[in-house]
Order: sequence, then C-alpha cells, then structure tokens
Amino acid sequence: MRWCRFHQPRVSNGSERARLGFTLVELIAAILVLAILGAIATGKYFDHRARALKASEEGTVATVRQAISRAITSGAVRGNASAPATLDSAANGTVASPQSPLFSGVLSAPVMADWRKTGANVYAGPTGTVYTYDPVTASFSTNTNNAGGAAQQVQTNQPPAVNLTVANAWVAGSPNSVTLGPNTFVGSGYALNNGVIELLDPTSAFSEAGRRNAITGTQVSAGTFELQLDTRLTNYWNQLNYWQVYLVKNGTTMNLSGNNFSWGSQPTGTKLLTRDYAPDSKSNGNFYTYNNSFTVSATDAAAYDQIVVVMSGTTNQGQILSWQNVSITKK
Repeated sequence: MRWCRFHQPRVSNGSERARLGFTLVELIAAILVLAILGAIATGKYFDHRARALKASEEGTVATVRQAISRAITSGAVRGNASAPATLDSAANGTVASPQSPLFSGVLSAPVMADWRKTGANVYAGPTGTVYTYDPVTASFSTNTNNAGGAAQQVQTNQPPAVNLTVANAWVAGSPNSVTLGPNTFVGSGYALNNGVIELLDPTSAFSEAGRRNAITGTQVSAGTFELQLDTRLTNYWNQLNYWQVYLVKNGTTMNLSGNNFSWGSQPTGTKLLTRDYAPDSKSNGNFYTYNNSFTVSATDAAAYDQIVVVMSGTTNQGQILSWQNVSITKK
C-alpha cells in the first residue's frame, strides 16, 4: 500500500502537467524556432523580390532600346534617320502610373509602374538605377555626364568611326571603287546610323530578289583569321540574315542586291571560305556577337587578291536588320 501511495502522486502530477500545457522553456524554444524560420523566409522573399525587380528593369531597358532603334529605322524610311528628341512628354518627377505612363513616345504599351522620371531624359528604374537617354547618340544607358552631378562610371560601347558607301555593285581592285578596309563598307539598301549599318531599303522582303548585301574586307595573305561581327534582326522565320567570307580576284564585280550571294553561292572570281547565320534563338531585335575562324592557304593567297565579308539580309515593314563592329583579325 505504501508503495502504491508513494507512486500515485507522481502519476497525478504528470497528468496535471499535461493539462496545464507547455513549460516556459518549451515556449521560448518554440518562439525561437519560429523566429528563425521567419527570418529565413523573409530573407528569401526579399531576395526573390529584388531579383524580380532587376529582371523587370532589364526587360524594360531592352524594350526601350529596341523601340528607339525602330523609331530611327521608321524615320529613315521617310527620309529622317534621327533619333527621337524625347522618350515621352511626362513632366520631371513623374512616377509611372496608368494616368501618367512613361516612354509613351516610343512604346505602344508604355510603362505604368515602378519607374520614375527624375529629370529631362533621365529615369530611375525599380532597383534605383538611373538611366539617361541621349538623343544625339540614341543611347539609353546608366552612363551619365551631367555637370554638377556624380556620373556612374560604366563601360560604354562607343561606335567606331565607320564609312559606308551606298552602291549597287563593287569591283575588286578598281580605282573607281572604294578600297575595303577596317570600318569601310559598301552596301546596297543600307544606311549608316551612329556607327550601325541599318538595312533600310523599303523594297526588301523575305525573298531572293529582296536580299541586300553590305561588304567589307582586307588584302589577302596566307594564315588564319578571325571574323567578328555584331548583328541583329527581328524575326528569323521571315527575314534573311547571314554572312559569308570570300576570297576575291581583282576585276571581279560583286553585285550587292538580289540573289548574287545566296547562301553557299560562289560567283565567278570568288572562293567561299566560311559562312554563318543568326539563329532563331537570337532573333529578338538585340545585337549578338559572332566569331568565325578561317584559313587562307599560301596557294589561295597567291591566286586571289582580297578577303571580302558579304553580309546579307532582308526586312519586312516594321522590322530591323543591322550590323556593327565588324572586324577581320589575323591570328
């Protein structure tokens, strides 16, 4: 009996403790665990939000830049290839909203949230990054140089000094034709805009006859070379966009419109060395850089006089096709 009475209170106390709930230590431990989990979840939330804002900002910047290029191209067809003076008519200090959208001067669907116009042609994105539009260079970038203000130092891609001669044909080695060299081009249906060679011929279309060519080159020599160029187009499926490298003999006439340089062709007086094209995955109106290596043998160097890059393309109404930063480097 004593033994039973001795143990009975312990059982009773345990039952009572269960009815009373958690101890203070257990509650504190639970609160700490919840606090830690909450901190982790909050950190992840803000991290995802920051990434989303950055992605949204980068998408808007790319869209605005494309719209500026389209505006230049559209104006060139009408005889005015200058960039828009402004991107919208919003007042300085405007916060983007459905009632006060930004970039309405170049975007059919202007920005209605997260952006602010902080000054004349100056905008702040969702992340706080400031972008300045320069109508002289048609650039929309974080590089600023305002008097009295601190400029954000970023690497800029200044266009090189480029010369473009508009002609329907070019004769290799002729004193009446342009001598090809670095940043020296001849093209049919193209125009030069701030170092960018834009296809503006309104008759161009997705057809052999609509193809327009621009060329550049250098004197031939034996060795291995690398071609590098930037190009952009709107739609892979209804535009032509490719380039081919030829060895060319002096006296050869190269017609720069129509189907004279179709894919893989090798006109008389030329030898095709390499070719490439912009794929569907990169036909979104943005510039992409391509590199191609090719070799000129000693025999070919003796038989031909020039290395010529032929850049071919077509456009439909409202589309863009451009070339820039084209170079041939001997390794």
